[in-house]
Amino acid sequence: MINWATNLPDLKPKYLAIMQLIKSLIQTDQLLPGQRLPAERQLAAWLQVDRSTVSRALAELTTQGLLRKKRGSGTFVSQLPQLKPLTTTVNWQLMLHPTHSTATAIRNQIAQAQGLDHGQLIDGSRADLPTDLTPQLGQFTLDWQTHLDHQAQITATGDPALLTTLSRHTDLFPQLDLSQQTLMISGGAEQSLFLVLSSLLQPGDAVACVTPSYFNATAVFQTLDIRTYPVPLTTSHFDLDQLERTIRQHRVKLLLMNPTFENPTGETLTLTQRQQLLQLCQHYQLPIVEDDVFGWLVTDKAAMPPLKALAPANVIYISSLSKLLGPNTRIGWLIAPQAIGQRLLQVQKQLDMVPSLLAQEWVNLALNSPRFSQELTRVTTALTRRRAAVAAIFRQYRPEWRFTLPQGGFYLWVTQDDRDIFHKLLAQDILVRPGTLFGASRNAFRFNVAGMTPNRLTQLADRLKALDPA
Repeated sequence: MINWATNLPDLKPKYLAIMQLIKSLIQTDQLLPGQRLPAERQLAAWLQVDRSTVSRALAELTTQGLLRKKRGSGTFVSQLPQLKPLTTTVNWQLMLHPTHSTATAIRNQIAQAQGLDHGQLIDGSRADLPTDLTPQLGQFTLDWQTHLDHQAQITATGDPALLTTLSRHTDLFPQLDLSQQTLMISGGAEQSLFLVLSSLLQPGDAVACVTPSYFNATAVFQTLDIRTYPVPLTTSHFDLDQLERTIRQHRVKLLLMNPTFENPTGETLTLTQRQQLLQLCQHYQLPIVEDDVFGWLVTDKAAMPPLKALAPANVIYISSLSKLLGPNTRIGWLIAPQAIGQRLLQVQKQLDMVPSLLAQEWVNLALNSPRFSQELTRVTTALTRRRAAVAAIFRQYRPEWRFTLPQGGFYLWVTQDDRDIFHKLLAQDILVRPGTLFGASRNAFRFNVAGMTPNRLTQLADRLKALDPA
């Protein structure tokens, strides 16, 4: 005899559980072809559900041809129920949660425009350098025996050769006393952020971050069930009063900052603002995670030190080479106080997030290239020139657009009054990244200036002339 209640799967909604139960009973020959099922009212009582739930399940199975109904007689198993073997009946669709958010739709539009491009698109939506600005460092040689030797020398923190290079590299690395710090290699800035959050926070914990910000574009917080609270950043002004209110109201555990050439606005906090921010966080015992992926663009590092250099015991520092050597160069690094660093290393090992040794070796060769500093100067000079040229075109042909010209970074952050600006620009084959992806309004967008060669600048001017007014 079938024990209906005991065999019911733990699945919601309940009608799906009933459908799965009946299919299983047919597959295991506990319900035979032509056999009559118990009455709906009896099934509902046994399964402790509404009769309407049973009715829906039986109706679905009837539609699928597994059951048949006889008026006045009841419901029967079909004479030839077409069921696949049990081993292939997992319905994966039940595990997929459709995403229909506006952000997802915009990302799909951007990807589609890039995929259909045949060289006509002015792509200001990208996050990286174009090929012509990526440092040209020549050829490297890495023999297999050297790689095997490095495998024997690798430590929990990474390739010792790369760690030594980073600690001495004045172009990329803040000059810090590492005696009380842990320097470790990671798989890039976003992986570093994931590692820090998963190591130090619990689901439901709160973090504060500036807005607009690329932090709004990452799925890390949703994945880890971390609550985020935005604090406005406008024209180099970070709202410390709002930050203090947020800390008090929401029991914030971490502050996430991108204080130098902030993405997407390009804003940089002044030295005074940095000191005020650190003083406030120290008062509330609030640790800071500093994302400094654009730190290599700072020409005067003594005048604009990272937060980590000002308060090494209170800041976890994150950086990466993906903005310089290409988005697929999944090598970054963290600097954390030793006690926290050991925890990060443990979690990194547990999650098997240790970066590829081959990638570490190639990056070490790149950083030690005799051409690296020269190429870095070429890149920063070209970015300065292209940033100024794009700004001049915007001011000439779209004087109603509002933006400030940052001293570094790849981006111009524009606000204006047309809420449909993304689609209007796309109609002119100009692709931008809308403000909604960064926690801002549809009136704002980010434009990457890095790819604006002389030919592209001419095209940009011509297309902006043809742009319909708001």
